[in-house]
Amino acid sequence: MKEKAYDHAPVSFGTNLGLVLEYFDMYLEDPDSVSEEMQILFETILQNEGQISSPKTGGSNSKLENIIKWVMDIRTYGHLVADVYPVYPPEVKNKPDFSFESYGFTEEDVKNVDVETISPYLVDTFDNSLDALNHLKETYTSPLSFEFSHINNEEEREWFKEYAETKGRPSYDNKDKIELFKSLSKVEGFEKYLQKNFVGAKRFSIEGVDSLVPMLNHLLKKMSEDKLQHLQIGMAHRGRLNVLTHVLQKPYEMMLSEFMSTDAMKFLPEDGSLEITNGWMGDVKYHLGGIKTRKDNGIEQTVTLANNPSHLEIVGPVVQGKTRAAQEKNDVKGSSEQNANDAFAVVIHGDAAFPAQGVNPEAMNMSDLRGYTVGGSVHIITNNRIGFTTEEWDGRSTLYSSDIAKGFDIPVLHVNNDKPEYVLKAIELAFSYRQKFNRDIVIDLIGYRRMGHNEMDEPMTTNPMLYNEIKEYPTIEHLYGDQLVEESVISKDEKSKIIDDVEKEIRSAHDKIDKKDTIVSGEIEHPDFIFEKQKNEVDESITKERLEKINDELLTYDGEFEVFKKLSKVLERRKLPFEDDSVGIDWGHAEALAFATLLQDGTPIRLSGEDAERGTFAHRNAVLHDPLSGEEYTPLKNISDAKASFDIHNSPLSELAALAYEYGYNVQNKDVLTIWEAQYGDFVNMAQPIIDTFISAAHSKWGEVTGLTMLLPHAQEGQGPEHSSSRIERFLQLCAENNMTVANLSSSANYFHLLRRQAQNLNTDLTRPLILASPKSLLRNQSASKSVSEFINGKFEEIIYENDNPKAVKTVLVASGKIAVELEESLKKEEDDSKLLIKLEQLYPFPKEEIKEVLDSLPKLKEVRFVQEEPKNQGSYRFVEPNLRELLDDKVEFNYVGRNESASPAEGNAGIYKLIQDKILKEALK
Repeated sequence: MKEKAYDHAPVSFGTNLGLVLEYFDMYLEDPDSVSEEMQILFETILQNEGQISSPKTGGSNSKLENIIKWVMDIRTYGHLVADVYPVYPPEVKNKPDFSFESYGFTEEDVKNVDVETISPYLVDTFDNSLDALNHLKETYTSPLSFEFSHINNEEEREWFKEYAETKGRPSYDNKDKIELFKSLSKVEGFEKYLQKNFVGAKRFSIEGVDSLVPMLNHLLKKMSEDKLQHLQIGMAHRGRLNVLTHVLQKPYEMMLSEFMSTDAMKFLPEDGSLEITNGWMGDVKYHLGGIKTRKDNGIEQTVTLANNPSHLEIVGPVVQGKTRAAQEKNDVKGSSEQNANDAFAVVIHGDAAFPAQGVNPEAMNMSDLRGYTVGGSVHIITNNRIGFTTEEWDGRSTLYSSDIAKGFDIPVLHVNNDKPEYVLKAIELAFSYRQKFNRDIVIDLIGYRRMGHNEMDEPMTTNPMLYNEIKEYPTIEHLYGDQLVEESVISKDEKSKIIDDVEKEIRSAHDKIDKKDTIVSGEIEHPDFIFEKQKNEVDESITKERLEKINDELLTYDGEFEVFKKLSKVLERRKLPFEDDSVGIDWGHAEALAFATLLQDGTPIRLSGEDAERGTFAHRNAVLHDPLSGEEYTPLKNISDAKASFDIHNSPLSELAALAYEYGYNVQNKDVLTIWEAQYGDFVNMAQPIIDTFISAAHSKWGEVTGLTMLLPHAQEGQGPEHSSSRIERFLQLCAENNMTVANLSSSANYFHLLRRQAQNLNTDLTRPLILASPKSLLRNQSASKSVSEFINGKFEEIIYENDNPKAVKTVLVASGKIAVELEESLKKEEDDSKLLIKLEQLYPFPKEEIKEVLDSLPKLKEVRFVQEEPKNQGSYRFVEPNLRELLDDKVEFNYVGRNESASPAEGNAGIYKLIQDKILKEALK
């Protein structure tokens, strides 16, 4: 039976506490007046209670109630008074007072309660309840505090209680403490060295949340104990250089070379343990990532830090996608096989950005969805307590920056950065929770920001009260170093030597760099391969017999599975093209055949998007549902001879995080044909940062390659401004250096061949993203549906035309997508040899040679008309016009036919749309 949500309701009662206490009073008068469950609860509490009586012996119950309430409150609200702020603590309204007196009992009252009533997990630890109660207070108000009472699952809540109350306090030996101090000294020493030697250079210092670095290194140790070998990290720029240096172990020489604009690659470790990529345009050093293979924890571990632009939180879902790809095995038939322990994700957030950037709730919403879960991620908020200059009370409406996570049933730990042993304990707890429950958890690493937003910024001008405190506050290496001296773990001299040795090590690295070895140049050198055309050859493996067998398998279902009758009739029509060549294969059918052939060829496929399983326009129906049993069946998972997995997932109604996730997935696993489909092409507006900063530019900036395919339903069809345009003009504006393929097709067969071409170029130098303005009404248009013969021994055509009588042609029409099909249908009715239609299937890279060859064959050509249905300032006209004009001599006239310039993508009235559309067609054909 399916569990009800309240089956795991919190036992900490919250606002229902008064009702529970009322039940308790009823129980004391008459145990049978409450439910059996309540009787068991109260009997357990009152067992062997001495002066605080059971209903059998009579007596007062109010003090027991107060003690129980205190225990529940300290677990629930202890974090509000916890020692989690190193400096500049906030004013917490309604802060609880956890003195016994304020709850109406005394220490003597507590001594009359047994330890089990306080906590069943402390029975073997304490002999009396007073010590147990004081232990709870110390635990829940320590430098590591907990928020877990909001979690719906009782098992998880009880796990947290047990862990916090029995393992929540750090206990490290002297060797571990010295190692921790050395790590912190390296973190701080690196920042101080940069500040001293590269004055004014931006580095976005980690100082104030320094414990992040030993925290990540400690996580790697804990991962090694469970044989986890791959850590994926995503983070913004603050602290990134320190993470690269001390977690990915990027040599000091490489990092200092980047500050000096000399050749850092000369210092790349020769053992191949570190991979650094960089594009021909490059990027600032605090955006770059890397991959490190470490062996210092007894096993080989790979640490990957994802490249990230200044869009702060946007890398989070990218890393989630990379992690999912690293967890999946795709060379299997059917669904891919996921092992959550094959990769572990850590996403590092900023405190100002975490609640403010919408991508975070989008990504957290995906954390437990079957198409997106990675078996739990650890989110670390590097909490500086400030944005650029904006302080907490202007930056969010909640007490903690982490509060939005609680809405997704995610537990939160708050930990004081300047209590580094507690920081290590926090990551231990987080790791244990993830491994136990495979769910997300948030660590709020609370510190400060020692410098301004960047190293040239003076924070006293805008935040004097905060920075008056910070200026007087010692750095963590001295705080923790002095603690170890006081504990007699190290001497003062040993402390000084450890700190001094760090500077000497960095200075030694600095001295190895030749300052004259500059890489500064006014010329950008491009790799030769980026200007090569994508491989596009006729594939003789596609035969009618092969396609027909696949088609039969797609229409054959296992066992007693029944397809919804109305849909069954639609799918059965897919047999007709193989019986009659005059019957065309429509768009969804062509896609299914392409996918099936690729699976047989060994190309895994991952398709996701809003309603992608059925398809927004009911054209795909990749996942079938039995109307009686609700059972699901995916024919593409059951193709004979398939050598690769097929995964299709309905995404949440998200564009930004969902597209970022698929981008990350494909960057990690370049062999998979990864496809994201928008419900409508217009919705891609919400994912614009992923397009601008990752998809279009990652190769040139970072040397990061993706073959991600985007399907964006696009066409003017009278559905109004928000359901007409995929903003194809924006993609074309970003096109340069062969960075992507942009297409707007008119043929189902050409779609089949384009998908296969995209797959065949994956994980080669010719890999590039594919942006397809996919159709809506053309999905079932007979002119766009092509016969089986066009699928066999074919290839993708960048332009399509029929030039039967070139000497008669005076006017050439160039058009893409739906308007091209409408023009074709009109021309067939007129039979006018003076007009030739070139269907421009691939917009970028622009097929100049192919079009020029056609134009050169037309001796009487007088005019070229570019026809589009989008407004003149939108669509592809502004991009195509200069490319076409280059191909024309002065004797050939060039004209535009289409809608006038407009601020809106389309008319809101279907009747007006039809009149304007008809006018465009008439003008194009006059």
